[in-house]
Amino acid sequence: MQFIYHNEYHGIEFSRFENNGYTLIEIPQSDSSYIDKIQNGDVLFIKLDDIDLINEKVNSNLKLTIFLHINHEYCNKYRRNDIIKNKNNNHNIFFITTHLDDETLEYDLSLKSKCLSFKMAFSNDIKSNSVRSKKFNFFNRSVNLRRLKVFELLKVNNIELKNCYYTFGNIIKRNTFKDVTNISEFFYFRSKPGGGRSNDDLTIDIDLLDSHRDEFLLLEDRDLVEHGIIQSSSDAEMYREINTQSADSYASFIIESSSDSGDDLRITEKTIRAWLYKNIFLSLQCSGFNRALRNNGIETFEDVFGLEADWDETQSETQRIETFVNALKRFNELPIEVVEEIYNSDSVQKRLENNYRFLNDSFNPFNMIVEIEKLISYENNVY
Repeated sequence: MQFIYHNEYHGIEFSRFENNGYTLIEIPQSDSSYIDKIQNGDVLFIKLDDIDLINEKVNSNLKLTIFLHINHEYCNKYRRNDIIKNKNNNHNIFFITTHLDDETLEYDLSLKSKCLSFKMAFSNDIKSNSVRSKKFNFFNRSVNLRRLKVFELLKVNNIELKNCYYTFGNIIKRNTFKDVTNISEFFYFRSKPGGGRSNDDLTIDIDLLDSHRDEFLLLEDRDLVEHGIIQSSSDAEMYREINTQSADSYASFIIESSSDSGDDLRITEKTIRAWLYKNIFLSLQCSGFNRALRNNGIETFEDVFGLEADWDETQSETQRIETFVNALKRFNELPIEVVEEIYNSDSVQKRLENNYRFLNDSFNPFNMIVEIEKLISYENNVY
């Protein structure tokens, strides 16, 4: 059997499969010529969108096991559902994307395995200490509508963040958004058909945001990013600074990436960082995000922030964002001595340890290998 993989996926130690008799064939970047070499029984690790080429060009009678990953940020549940609905009956398909949608759950690897690719965003020499200098970390880099709304509410309510690491860059990366150069253009870009925005009640005070644009705080050179000279997400030093700040904070307030869609229920390194550095965390994402985390073995901290467990179940973007900002406001007013006491309580420490162990297991590549081996074993390849 040949074992074909895509060299852009980070984390999987494919060499381990050679001991089981597989021949490894590396796929050069942006090269689809491998499709002509596919044989019956092969296993493919390919970019999600390559499935269209497989369906179009590969002999439909071939029995294949296919693992799909993404090398970009956005893939909503409709795309994933469409892939499953239209899949060849001779194909076993599994997603390695870090989505938490119930609709494709049976085709997903475990969250532990899917988190492995984020290991490269963290260095091993940054350690978490029990005593920290900041109450919380509130890091935001690239622009999205939820972050803009949070910034707006902070200004409208005159909330001054205290004793924390605070970054609110809202950078509009030219490499991502091309001709979009300001907040107004970004808002209308997202709101147009196909722009990624959900049908919701969210409104943005663009004039207010523009008037406070110089107050946005960031770790990168804004001009270099906005003109496409650097792509900030690949800056190792920037990641190191973010990680260091997180490890020196008791809590993290996180506005997750989602391409502003209410259907892009996925996790990124932003929430994962809180687990690794043992942060109490509150994540703002699509409706039902925190329930999805708990269903996958993660402990959450709604009680610490005075919230009900289902606080983010509402479909209203505005209501979820307002709840998030109000929780941030209450926590912001606590003395650091109180935050430290909360942090060191037995209940919080047990949850922090659970999440830390979960991620340590995720970052052990052997665990992912074991899961994949079960999926490509003889029993699972009987069609």
